[in-house]
Amino acid sequence: MFLRGVFFTTALFLSICGIAQTKIISLHTNQTKNATLTFYPPDPLASPTGTSIVICSSAGTDSSIIAALTKKGCVAFQLKNLQSAITRDDVAKAFEYIQNNVSAYQIIANKIGLLTLNVAGGLITDLNSAAFIGIIDPGTLPPIKVSTTTPLLIDARNEKNKEVFSFYNSWSKRGGKADIHLHQQVVNDDVKASEVINWMASLGFMKPISNEKTEAQKKSEDWANLRKYYDDLFHRDWAWLTRFEADNEKIPAPALGEKRVVFLGNSITEGWIKNDPDFFKTNNYINRGIGGQTTPQMLVRFREDVVNLHPQVVVILAGINDIAENTGPSKLENVAGNIISMNEIARANGIKVILCSVLPALSFPWHPGINPTRSILKLNGMLKEYAGNNKLGYIDYYSAVVDGKKGFKKELVTDGVHPNLEGYKIMEPLVKAAIDKAFSSK
Repeated sequence: MFLRGVFFTTALFLSICGIAQTKIISLHTNQTKNATLTFYPPDPLASPTGTSIVICSSAGTDSSIIAALTKKGCVAFQLKNLQSAITRDDVAKAFEYIQNNVSAYQIIANKIGLLTLNVAGGLITDLNSAAFIGIIDPGTLPPIKVSTTTPLLIDARNEKNKEVFSFYNSWSKRGGKADIHLHQQVVNDDVKASEVINWMASLGFMKPISNEKTEAQKKSEDWANLRKYYDDLFHRDWAWLTRFEADNEKIPAPALGEKRVVFLGNSITEGWIKNDPDFFKTNNYINRGIGGQTTPQMLVRFREDVVNLHPQVVVILAGINDIAENTGPSKLENVAGNIISMNEIARANGIKVILCSVLPALSFPWHPGINPTRSILKLNGMLKEYAGNNKLGYIDYYSAVVDGKKGFKKELVTDGVHPNLEGYKIMEPLVKAAIDKAFSSK
């Protein structure tokens, strides 16, 4: 089933879309009543920089900045006061908390900065503990009363140029390095975020701690490579006729009295031989499962991977990926029709068919938003009825592994869809009994 995961895995990193808020810290003291810090970790796909930023803003003006910073590997702390404007005591307490917890947040003590957006610049006048300070669209810019060496960025509208240059001169005279960005018109938050990040980069605060890739980055690259592989494969060999081509050529014609069985399916069938290879080896069963495949793909390769191997019996487990829309939306009648067509081809070639129920699932990790429970039950009903009317074997895996919510029993599944070894161990005697019955019947 992982093939659709390739196309929808950005749902895996998923989860990486938007801003990941993980913790809210109360800073309540006698001086900082009702102040909180909200912690936003670096994006898992970004290389950590060890830099953190305390962000003070008016309501609703900092989400773009937070998202941009975390996607560049920084830690963001959003400072709020639930009942009043943020004070200098709130800021000082926030810095004290962060400096006391640098290990917990994997940040570097001398890389903690302050960023104010649409608030009074008075918050920064007596704070020398910040590694850098950015003032974006300040409400006011107060006189500087302390000496400083802290780098400063002022990003403001042109109309404040006199106030900005006065502040700049005062800051510079007291030892600080300042940069000014003046805009003739209103710029959006994305532009402001870009300017802040470029400025921080110029100071060295955006440099990754290590050149080694994170686990999330490695996984993302693996998925990207896998996606490219399957995208190319779809154009070259949509049904993947070449997957078992070499293996099929090595299989001789059945010996006299040989009871040859082929298992045709998707990743549940493919995963079966990987989880329990002895089941196939001991019983001399042939596994022709391909992860991610839908019934039209299996129908196309049915001759190469089933008929040409001359089995007496074929076990068909298919349909879940059609419900997951791996190759696009499809009607259940068409899904059942593809399986019926496989049966007709098999019977025309003297092969007995065993149909299998689709296994239960509540959702698809690779395609969020689809609720498959009704479709699974309906398709299973169609397959069971067809098997009964045409005297085919039918295996009800569904009832053996379903839980009370119409999902796969947790102890029998890896991800809500694919069985683990314990799940396969429940399926094995069911399919073995159906195969034995097929061989004993006329």
